[in-house]
This record gives sequence, structure tokens and C-alpha cells, in this order.
Amino acid sequence: MGYDFELDACESVVHPTYGDEGFNLSIDGHRLRAVLSPTDNANDANEFILDIDGRRESVFAARDGDVHFIHFRGRTHRVEAINALERAQREATPGGGAELLRAPMPGVVVEVVVEPGDDVESGQLLMTIESMKLQTPIVAPHAARVAELFLSPGASFAQGADLVRLEAHPEEEGEGPAEEKSR
Repeated sequence: MGYDFELDACESVVHPTYGDEGFNLSIDGHRLRAVLSPTDNANDANEFILDIDGRRESVFAARDGDVHFIHFRGRTHRVEAINALERAQREATPGGGAELLRAPMPGVVVEVVVEPGDDVESGQLLMTIESMKLQTPIVAPHAARVAELFLSPGASFAQGADLVRLEAHPEEEGEGPAEEKSR
């Protein structure tokens, strides 16, 4: 069985084959041998050793449901297993309305790069948070307008805390340019 995964907004098809000593992966047709093992560092349960085809690398991982945040080679990657049925339902649902982006894990705000009223594109960086030594970008899931920012740099927050509220562009809510001019 294959799975659709999204890594930093790039989708891939992954076919895992599990064995006694790890697993093999076929990522978009490229076969890899992978073993993920915890380290001996008792102080950090989120640190692992990833052995890919004989190359050993240190990685840190945090999880929120189906989303994993992997710190690897100095960068934090957001890896998500994509449920094809849920994606199809979401894509068939008309957009619009307000959307609240919440913290996937507890942490601290590192930077905020937008302001209320800013128009943002899908995938655009809104803020960066840090949790368990991992910096995670919070990005716009679709084109929208920033309605409200709940936290500023340096602020601590709990998992599930409100970070950013997005709203649909006025054009998407029936407030197109023609209607604005007639007011």
C-alpha cells in the first residue's frame, strides 16, 4: 500500500516495506533502506538516529496527530500523512470565511512576519515558532487576509493556542471591486 505524504509543501508517494531490522522505503520510485533508532541521550526523548542506506544522521522529532516536525541537518521539516478522502472532501468544499491557525505544540514565538490586514498567498510564512529546540514555520494554508495575530515574538504558548486568524479576501465573499466602488 502506498501513502501520500507532504514534506515542506511537496507531495510524494511513499511505499514502505517493513522487516525485522527496519524498513525499506520507495519514495517516488527511489528505494531506500531506513532504520530509525532512539539515542542513548536520556535527557531528550525526541532525539533519534536515522540510518539511510548506511549513512547515520541525528534527527529530532515531535508529533501532533498525523503531522510530524523533523529537525534534520539544521532545518525543521513538516511531514504530514495525507488522507486522500479528506483531501478530496476539503477541495470540493467552497472556500471562504475565517480560519483559526493554532499551535501544533507548546513553545515560544520566534518571529512574526505579517501584520493584520496583510494579504497572504498559500504557503507564505506568517510566523516562526520554536518547540523542543525545533523551529517550525507557520504558513498560510491558502490565500487569505490576516485578520488577527494573537501573539508577538517572545511570547510563550500552550499546544492548541490561537496563533493567527485568517479571513477570506473581500473579493471571495462577494465584496468585489464593483461593489466597493458603488458604496
